[in-house]
Amino acid sequence: MAKERATSTSVLPFDLLLRNGRILDPELGSPFTGDIATADGHIAALGTGIDPASADRAIDVAGKLITPGLVDLHAHGYWGVTYDGLRVDAVAGRSGVTTWVDPGSAGAATFPGFRRYVIEQSKTRIVPFLNLCAVGIIYRGVPEFQDLRFADVAFAVETIQENRDLVAGVKVRLGRGIVGDNGDRPLWLARAVADQTGLPIMVHIGPPPPTLIQILAALKPGDIVTHCFRGDGSGVDSILLADRIRPEVREARERGVRFDVGHGTSSLSFLVAREALANGFVPDTISSDLHQKSILGPAYDLPTVMSKFLALGLGLEEVIRRTTLVPAQVLGRKDGLGTLRIGAPADLAVFAVEEGEFQFADTTGNTLAGRVRLSNVLTVRAGEPMPRDQEHGPLPLFVRPRHAPS
Repeated sequence: MAKERATSTSVLPFDLLLRNGRILDPELGSPFTGDIATADGHIAALGTGIDPASADRAIDVAGKLITPGLVDLHAHGYWGVTYDGLRVDAVAGRSGVTTWVDPGSAGAATFPGFRRYVIEQSKTRIVPFLNLCAVGIIYRGVPEFQDLRFADVAFAVETIQENRDLVAGVKVRLGRGIVGDNGDRPLWLARAVADQTGLPIMVHIGPPPPTLIQILAALKPGDIVTHCFRGDGSGVDSILLADRIRPEVREARERGVRFDVGHGTSSLSFLVAREALANGFVPDTISSDLHQKSILGPAYDLPTVMSKFLALGLGLEEVIRRTTLVPAQVLGRKDGLGTLRIGAPADLAVFAVEEGEFQFADTTGNTLAGRVRLSNVLTVRAGEPMPRDQEHGPLPLFVRPRHAPS
């Protein structure tokens, strides 16, 4: 630990120095007050008393919390083409998110445009899951899998093989309104793509068919269930059975299936979350499911979602772990993403930890009082501060929603 905190021998001057902050990196251990410096887009020094004159730019962040840049495991970034997409760079500068995992906005037919015109132009990192549906999530008026001609396994496999440097997994949205009369067939088609490419599946769960039990039976270690705290705790699509975690859910976790929050506009119930936490079932990752509707509430942004879990009783270090290090591990990243270790990408988030009386809302109409709120004051991506107060973009007229996305 002490070795990691010592100033590195990188050539000076540093590009950016953040001074006197409370540094919280789950990989390093307990928080400590100190300085962090960047050079050439990477973490170059981490310690105390680093000379401000050694950096081109020094910012005093005394009293503020410094964490690795947040990794949002569920957020929609294909702006202007898909129903949900945001200009994620504009959101980054006021949220602390430096890595966005896009959960299947694009499918095989729409992925080339996503890569060239959005991902490759983005200042923040976008890590895509490829939708089994060839057109992706373009228009919610006709959900992806009511017509299985869109579920082209060979096309999806070919696209993944051609984009191995980017694609992190396969996405399939399930639920009665999405699959129509096709039941669990899209799930098994997604399983075929995942098995042929060696990548995980991210599954959106909803009202059956298929049932949650059917879904879990098809999942393997490394696969991800998103929207895990949805529902009212009484339905067959809930992870709860009465006031206990379903045994099938515990068994799935034990064999390596991951569970993600994916707040959105309909997928965080305080009732379900409270019962799950009381049963020792903590989500592996906390994500926003940020899109054109949820950014207007009740999700708003990832720090707001994180603050809700603080209000639910999860500790600050655990909340940071589940929005930095763990999602990076879920993605299989070994390049220092989600950490502040020397040599890691210089992706940083700085927060004010505000104390007071705050009211938070879930997606079922319930509210929860909290005493702490995280408020982002600075986002640094690859050593460069991201601009703040940008518009995320108006709803494009040709995809303006008629119904709230889930």
